[in-house]
Amino acid sequence: MSQENDLSRKYELLKQQIADIGFICTGSLMSVYQKCGSARCPCGDDPDARHGPYNRWTRKVRGKTVTRTLTDEQTSQCRRYIENHKKLKQIIAQMRQLSVQFIEGLK
Repeated sequence: MSQENDLSRKYELLKQQIADIGFICTGSLMSVYQKCGSARCPCGDDPDARHGPYNRWTRKVRGKTVTRTLTDEQTSQCRRYIENHKKLKQIIAQMRQLSVQFIEGLK
């Protein structure tokens, strides 16, 4: 098998992986505890009495940081979509590398 055919086959496999990825998103997830602001609540003085945990998703939208509170189910989905985005970036990097090898191998 020629090198061009081998590179083309690898490239096609990467394209199929992209087709199988599913939803993607960027950002980060964190679990936070917070004060409620009520003067009578002990959470203001005692860090162990703070409310939560709350699931927070933070991302950039048009250069601004946007934060949303998510349910446990939404957090689980978002975590998968962030991982999918990381996989997509890795696949694209591999495709770029194969493309360079293909171009350099042309005669």
